[in-house]
Amino acid sequence: MKSQTSETISTSLPRKIAFVFVSMPVGGAEDFAIGATPHLTPEFEAHFVALRDWGKVGEELRAAGVPIHLAPFFPSKIVNPLNIRRFASWLRRENFALVHSQVHHAHIFATRAAQIAGISSVVHQQKTLEPLPWRRRRIFQACLQRASHVIALSSQTSHDLQATFKLPSDKLSVVPNAIDKSRFFPVSDATATRKALGLPPQGILLGTVARLHADKNHAAIIRALSLLAAQGLHATAVFVGDGPLREELEAQAQAQGVADRVMFAGRQRPVVPWFHAMDVFVLSSTWEGQPLAMLQALCCHIPILASRIEGNTDVLGMDDPGLFEPNDSATLAALIAKAADPQFRNVLLEHQRRVVVPGGEDAAAQLKAIYRALIL
Repeated sequence: MKSQTSETISTSLPRKIAFVFVSMPVGGAEDFAIGATPHLTPEFEAHFVALRDWGKVGEELRAAGVPIHLAPFFPSKIVNPLNIRRFASWLRRENFALVHSQVHHAHIFATRAAQIAGISSVVHQQKTLEPLPWRRRRIFQACLQRASHVIALSSQTSHDLQATFKLPSDKLSVVPNAIDKSRFFPVSDATATRKALGLPPQGILLGTVARLHADKNHAAIIRALSLLAAQGLHATAVFVGDGPLREELEAQAQAQGVADRVMFAGRQRPVVPWFHAMDVFVLSSTWEGQPLAMLQALCCHIPILASRIEGNTDVLGMDDPGLFEPNDSATLAALIAKAADPQFRNVLLEHQRRVVVPGGEDAAAQLKAIYRALIL
């Protein structure tokens, strides 16, 4: 990394940083960047760059007047060397000092274009490192080697990157997920929010905010609701998010007799009111990195029931009273029945309030230190 002096900092402000995405759908990487980038000023000026289309979040940023560019050099995931050179020329022309990418294909395009443009690049590994097919692993390794610096979501991910790809420790930093606490905060009464969202005004309301994908294991929640129904206990769940399993999950709820107890809300922006409406947040995933939705629920003081997997226990701790095995719907059902009692919800909250959730300003402070060392 480059050294810095007060003179170089004072004479080079602000430096433009390109947060590069292929598209900007609703997701954790997008929310992380949105929460951190407002705190980068005055030293740095954050710009979002979409390489294929705006996406839902990109459209929101445009409407809000946030600096965002559509640079449609990559209409598909195919790596086109000519378009990478065009992207590099565009980065030089727009006077960007550094590119920061957070998803796989953006890493491929951004690190190579930055290398050609002669500017720094940061690869942000937003997930726990999982085994990769050999071809994807080789591509990712090339991105890591080209990058000026690599950010990992957790100390464990940093260790895995070093062990798997032989990265030197001084090329790695750990920047955990962070939440914009001006948007995610607790409320004392959810009655009006539930009414506005068309949710049941009474009874225990479970909620989860996650893509409808096999990793998120929504099926376990549906099975738990079915077990509760057989016991004569009533609970309602709202699934906020969309994905490839929606029809399958709707059919499962119908087959298990709980279609009237599961609401599929689809993608929602803003998502904060949906948290405020919940009595309990449930994350039944079989795999997580560092779940942003869980951190958002913590900031809203929503008691949490979560599967006992690495990403969840890294946040809550192994002794959290709301943990269950991912495929143990019977234990989940028992926990939901206990959570119908406000006293047990308070037990969950008492434990979960010990968790320190970084704010956007905390993440930005770490990013600024990395950027200074690279470009100032």
